[in-house]
Amino acid sequence: MSESTVKDHKTVNLWAIVAIAGLVIVLVLIGIRLLQNDASPVMIGEQPRDFSLSTYTGEVINMTDLRGKVVVVNFWASWCTTCVEESVLLEEAWQYYQTAQPGRVIFLGVAYMDTEPASRAFLDQQGISFPSGPDLRGEISRIYQVNSVPETFILDTEGNLRHLKIGPYASINEIQSAVDATLSFSIEAAQ
Repeated sequence: MSESTVKDHKTVNLWAIVAIAGLVIVLVLIGIRLLQNDASPVMIGEQPRDFSLSTYTGEVINMTDLRGKVVVVNFWASWCTTCVEESVLLEEAWQYYQTAQPGRVIFLGVAYMDTEPASRAFLDQQGISFPSGPDLRGEISRIYQVNSVPETFILDTEGNLRHLKIGPYASINEIQSAVDATLSFSIEAAQ
């Protein structure tokens, strides 16, 4: 065997080892990601893990600080066509509760798999004034096992899930009905 053939053979072996190692690393990362997503979805009556949301306005909102309030957590994205229509309804409901139940209900928008410039443009175009921020590493969406948008979770004053809506709300009455039922539940539970 010539010297150049031996070098070529060693180079091929080296590349094969590098390719196999790369494949093993990719498979390990996929396995880790699948195990992270293997968590059970949050069920009605259960308390999801707390999270912090860094909003686009620079505020940091901790879920633990929201105990005592009904919290509406809405997952949305700028690329989601049904989120556009729903965002108008959510903003209207937010404005209603700011007047009708000041300090008792908070809405949080969580941008799901979106870019910051697109999310900010969406919020501006839709006139969204309730706190919203990105889920950059997917940590918040993993807690709630979000698979598509929009999805909305309403938590009672103790932080337990009381209402889940997969897909867009059809009317402000539907949103108010879910929030009002959660408010009533929280009042009854406190008595």
